Parts: sequence; structure tokens; C-alpha cells
Amino acid sequence: MSIPPNAVPPSKPYKPFPPFEEFAASVQFDGETLRQFVAMLDRVKSQGDSESFEAAIRTATKWAAVDTGAIEGLYEVERSFTFSVAAGAAAWNNIHLVMGESAERAIHDALEAYDTVLDAVTHSRPITQAWVRELHAVICASQDEYTVITDLGRQSHDLPKGEYKKFKNNPFNIKAGLIHSYAPVLDTPAEMARLVSELGGKSFADAHPVLQAAYSHYAFVCIHPFADGNGRVSRALASVYLYRSPGVPLVIFADQKNEYIDALEAADDENYQPFVAFVSDRAVDVVRMVVRALERPKSPSIKTQMALMQEKLLGRGGLTHPEVDGLASVIIDAFSAAYDKVTKDDPLFAPVKMQKQVVQSRHQPRNSAYRSPPNSRSITITVSSAAPATAQVSRSYTVWIAKGSTDIEDFILVRPDGTVLEQILIRDVHPTVNPSLAYRLQVVAEDEYRATVSEVVAAAEQRLRSAGY
Repeated sequence: MSIPPNAVPPSKPYKPFPPFEEFAASVQFDGETLRQFVAMLDRVKSQGDSESFEAAIRTATKWAAVDTGAIEGLYEVERSFTFSVAAGAAAWNNIHLVMGESAERAIHDALEAYDTVLDAVTHSRPITQAWVRELHAVICASQDEYTVITDLGRQSHDLPKGEYKKFKNNPFNIKAGLIHSYAPVLDTPAEMARLVSELGGKSFADAHPVLQAAYSHYAFVCIHPFADGNGRVSRALASVYLYRSPGVPLVIFADQKNEYIDALEAADDENYQPFVAFVSDRAVDVVRMVVRALERPKSPSIKTQMALMQEKLLGRGGLTHPEVDGLASVIIDAFSAAYDKVTKDDPLFAPVKMQKQVVQSRHQPRNSAYRSPPNSRSITITVSSAAPATAQVSRSYTVWIAKGSTDIEDFILVRPDGTVLEQILIRDVHPTVNPSLAYRLQVVAEDEYRATVSEVVAAAEQRLRSAGY
């Protein structure tokens, strides 16, 4: 419907919300689908622990708190943001970095309001006008102003918190081309008294929680008793009855707004079925989400696992395993250089000679406290004597690395039979080979060189005697 310029749009008069019995009689609802998932929730809850269940409900409550303001256009959110910020304490405490401080205040106000609802449910407090006004004051705690559309255009007014409206707050429905009328200012206290009376009636108390939530929500928004914040209060009020059973809040995500508004508008035309179905679907959704959260295996978070993995990736001395493995090669090279020096300073002569080989060879450590590095390198020294004094002796040397956090030296220079020749710490070789290690390796090389030559000389002498020389 188009409105001529400067013309006053027609108004749709306020239509009082129906009595609960009339509302309930006009819809078909058996709650069987929800009952099945509630039974699943009860089963999963009984198999777990109360702390996990409370954490899951707390997360669902944060979903409701984050998106209730987004539905009203106070800020914009995506479901990925809602899920991530509700799941992590760090993200929750830093909403202002992503959304801004005003959005963070509004979200924290909403969570405080849902806590007020939970407190009322826990202590079986009756729903009174005073309690509803308190709920409004909590959920709008950080909102100082609201916008009013007047003949002069948009105007900002101070928001009275916990007080019924003093001015009409009827919105213009662009799609219908009509001004939708809420309860008149003077009728608001009486209509709220009637609503509270309906919520306290026996037929309401005996009804299914979905019907209770849908009715309390719809009747409240029909009245629209406050200057602003009515949508947020209505969703929190509806959550009273779903918190009672099955134990979850009414969660409506911002991207469900169009379906939500369509269902409310159908109810304005006395077709309450779509709105009851919408509330029922949301209750089923959140129960299923909580069940899924509770059924998750109790595995550590990715952050925890990555921290553990990072710790496991570090070897002795805080170095990575490849770095530690590389130091074993550095030690072998240093020992090889030491051997070169001692043989150069004290050379052999015919018929005795020496040959040195550095090869890839992995010896299984004889000591279980050590491991052999991948691509392990070893040195083989062979001293031999030519005929007729034929003799040959070979000795091999390698490096083993201490496992894990055992309280032993980081490396040992050994013979494959497990004979330890030198104990070495990471600081001896990292970041460079220090003079102390260089000296000690030279002493080891000299001793091994002399011992090997002595064995060859003794064997050659025995060979000569045996041959009759």
C-alpha cells in the first residue's frame, strides 16, 4: 500500500492479546518431537556430570544473549561469531575488540538479564509486574537513549529503565502500509496486570512449556509496555518457561529474524500456529545443540593439544629434536677432527698404517635410557700392519642421545658395545663446540689411538713369533 506524500498513514487499532485458554485452543501442538529430544537430553545428562551440563547451558545462554540485541539492530553478528564468542572465555572477554564497546555492554546486559531469569526459575519466583520492570532495567542497563519517529523526524529521548512507556510507541509497518498499534499508554498498566494474571492462572501453569513461552512472548509484545527493549525482554521472559523445562533458554539467532517476524505478524492476524511452531522449533534446535555438546568426547581442545605437541616437539635443552639430532653429528665431526689432529701430530710408519671412515650407521643403544639419532653417523678407525707382521684392529665410535627428560648427560660418545668414552652436555656443543669439549675429545682420541696401535703392535709381535721370526 502506497501512502501519498505528507499523508498520515492509517492506523491498525490495538487488539488486546487473547486469554491463554483461547490462544491454546486455537493451535495444534502435541510436543512429541521436543519430548523425544528432551528424553535424549535427560539420558545424556544422566550419563555425564552436572558441571558439563551447566557449561553447555551457559553456552546456550550466551547464544541467546549475543543474538537478542542483534535481532533489534543494536549491532550485527554472524553465527560463527556467536558460536566462537560463547565457547571461549578469551573471546567473550574481548568482544569490544571485534564489535565495539557499546555492543559488548549490550551483550553483557543481556547475559545479566538471562541470569535474572535463571534466578527466578531456580527460586520459583512468581512473574510479577515489578519483576518484569526489573528485567527491563537489567537488560537495558547500559542503554541511555532510544530513537522516536515524530512529525519532526527522528529524535533521541532518554530511556526510562524499568518504567512503563509514557509516549505511544507504534511502529509503521512498511509492508502493510499501516501503523501497528501497541497498547495505549494509559492502558498499559492494566494490560500488564492482565498478562501477569494469565501467567499465574492454573490453565497456563498446566500447559506445555512451549505454549507458555510462545504465549508469554506474544502477549508481551502485543502490549509493548516499555519505550524500548521490548523484544529483548519478551525473549528473556519466554525463556523463563523453557528454562523450567526442558532447561534451556529460547535462542533465536539473528539470521532467523525474518521467519520470526513473519510468525509474529501471523499471530497479529489471530493465526497463532506459526509462532507456536517457531518457538517449538527453536526449543528443539537448542536442545539438540546442547545434546551434541554433551555427547562430544572429552578430548583436549586444539589449543591444549597444540601446546602439548609443541612441548613434545622440544628435545633436551629446549631445542627441537632435529636440532638435538644435528648436535650429535657436530660431536662426531669434532671427534673426527680431534682424531685427525692426534694422528697428524704422531704419525705411524710402515708397515703400520691407519684408515678412518665416517659412515651412516645406526647402532641400537645398549642402554635403554638413550636413543640413536636418525641418520646416525659413526667413525671407524682401522689400524693394520703388513706381512709378515700381519695384524688389524678396528674400533668404531658413535653418539647416543639421552631420552626425554631423564636426569642424565645429554649425549655420550660411545663404542657400539656401550663403552662410554665421554659425557657431553648441550652447552658443550651449542651454539658452538666449546674449548673444554674440544680438549676432552682430543684426550679421548689420543687414548683410543694409542690403545688401538698397542693392540696392533701386540698382535703383530705374536704373528711374527708364530711364524718363527
